[in-house]
Amino acid sequence: MSIPGGSGFSSSKLGKLPSNFSRAYDLSSLARPQSSTARPGDSAGATPSLHEVTEANIVTDFIEYSNRHPVVIFVWSERAKGSQEMLAILAKLAGEDRGKWRLGAFSFDKAPELAQALRVTAIPAALAFIQEKALPIPQLPPEEASLRLVVNKIMELATQQGMTIAEATPNQESVQNTAEPEEEEAYQAIERGDFKSAAQAFRRLIDRKPHDAMAIQGLAQCELMIRTEGVNPTEVLKRADENPNAFEAIKLASDVEVASGRFVEGFARLVAFIKANPGDVRKAAKDHLFTLFSVVPGDDPALIKARRDLASALF
Repeated sequence: MSIPGGSGFSSSKLGKLPSNFSRAYDLSSLARPQSSTARPGDSAGATPSLHEVTEANIVTDFIEYSNRHPVVIFVWSERAKGSQEMLAILAKLAGEDRGKWRLGAFSFDKAPELAQALRVTAIPAALAFIQEKALPIPQLPPEEASLRLVVNKIMELATQQGMTIAEATPNQESVQNTAEPEEEEAYQAIERGDFKSAAQAFRRLIDRKPHDAMAIQGLAQCELMIRTEGVNPTEVLKRADENPNAFEAIKLASDVEVASGRFVEGFARLVAFIKANPGDVRKAAKDHLFTLFSVVPGDDPALIKARRDLASALF
């Protein structure tokens, strides 16, 4: 089944997608994880090996999860002949592999925008994710033996990228899906647009678990939303362009650029300021840049380049 206009679309509702998708920034990646058991029609049923993909959980439960295990996302439709049968086979293979890779799926009929955001042009379709990098699978074979070869190839590629392919134990899954009390409080605050309360909840979690990556990124995102709330982006950027040595103007302009998904510009503005201004203000600018670094994924090309440029500016 072909999808007219199925490429080139992006949806900011999906949060921080990987670097090879649109990177429009918002806080939807912090939404509370939804129930992960999929039920793709009566014929396919629901199995522990199959997880539902939604706009709310695609980042946290699948793309970020691909840093631990390979992920396959399958897009099906009742109108696409054989797609439900193919999904059932994939679920069977995932069950046989006992958590070595995660299978997610959703119906195009129920979530067409999600399919378009993933650049899906025909149904059925599948994408693999390894360490947050998307690997489109051009054409899925319908036979179980051939699908097994595809899955094995994905795991082979993951191994080549340095991942250790091991079974995910029930305890690991339980730990992953259990939110800390502070997380729950932060999720609820974010849902009602109260970023100050969400930030306070994340800070308490960090006090208790200083190395919790989700809490650190959540706090950075909430603080960014607080700092840019109610500002006029055009005026902020104009003021910074006219006053390249005014730290407060540069700091706010960088916030605005990063908050709008313009990571390269936001990072570069602060790096240029650091390079041109020695002394105490340089340290303040560097500290603020590190705060903005916490907002984006660690493997984002803009972040990697900015770290390299910062090193050059400092040394």
